[in-house]
Amino acid sequence: MGTDIEPFYGTALANSEHAKLDEAPMHVRFLGAYRIEQYPVTNAAYAAFVKETGHPPPPHWTNGNFSPEAAHLPVVHVSWHDSKAYAEWAGKRLPTEAEWEKACRGPDGRIYPWGNIFVADEPESTETPAETLQILTAHLTPVGVRSATVSPYGVGEAAGNVWEWTADWYQPYSDPKPLKQGMDDKHKALRGGSWLEVRDGTAERYFRCANRLHAPPDYAAGNIGFRCVSEVPPEQVPESVHVPMEPLADYVKQRKLSNLRLLQKRAQKNSLKDAFIAALLIGGAIYGIVAKPELVVGAVTAGILGVGFLFSASVNFWRRWCAVRRKKGIDLEKT
Repeated sequence: MGTDIEPFYGTALANSEHAKLDEAPMHVRFLGAYRIEQYPVTNAAYAAFVKETGHPPPPHWTNGNFSPEAAHLPVVHVSWHDSKAYAEWAGKRLPTEAEWEKACRGPDGRIYPWGNIFVADEPESTETPAETLQILTAHLTPVGVRSATVSPYGVGEAAGNVWEWTADWYQPYSDPKPLKQGMDDKHKALRGGSWLEVRDGTAERYFRCANRLHAPPDYAAGNIGFRCVSEVPPEQVPESVHVPMEPLADYVKQRKLSNLRLLQKRAQKNSLKDAFIAALLIGGAIYGIVAKPELVVGAVTAGILGVGFLFSASVNFWRRWCAVRRKKGIDLEKT
């Protein structure tokens, strides 16, 4: 669960290219057996709840009813409290963040529900692939019509239709205590990414399975819905299998070490390249000022650019040093 991303190297790695720090650290999480609904709750399903319980309908329904063509659209403009009330009425509950992410990422920990590549890249084609059109849909779509977004576990609409409420308060993974910068026990965590991100051009960032968003539990919007999970009856729970923690923890460490080695190489290469360019520019600037006074303006400009490259080289050197130090720390943990 989560993403291997740290402040000193940001999004330098492929699997964290669009990641945010609230997704860190990557860690092992154990879950019991559960069933998650294949699709978000629809208007038709929510209407049955409203009719039976007298719960207020979503405010955008006309006279308390949705239009017939909207029956299979995900219900939106529902708060966390509305979603929880529906789940309890249905004998279910909202998923935890871990349950939602597991159902979305599949057994191979993929970046997006459909794989590790955002959309198909076919520069020679004049037509957009059908799968890409399904993923990049800038409006609500009926559930079940976008097969390209299905996860390995058969969970549909996990990205690109509506954000989905989860049961959890939005808090950091590494510390159960609330943090500043918006991470507190006043917001509930949201998962998924919606049609609005397609319109805004931010879908590649927000459709990632590990991405997290948050909002107050009484908040509602036209791009937020929910799905439910239910417990597996005791007689249907698979026989418990003991999974030793050591190999899993070692797997996470190996992933981190691999990422740090990659970062170390990249930082060293970029540091040397930037230092070389800086030396040329600064050397040329000094020569121009001393030997060619008529070129002083160009020389000063080159000098300023050189200082910029020198700063970039120092940043990359710092990143390399941090990667080396972090690697040593992980190696010590192993021993």
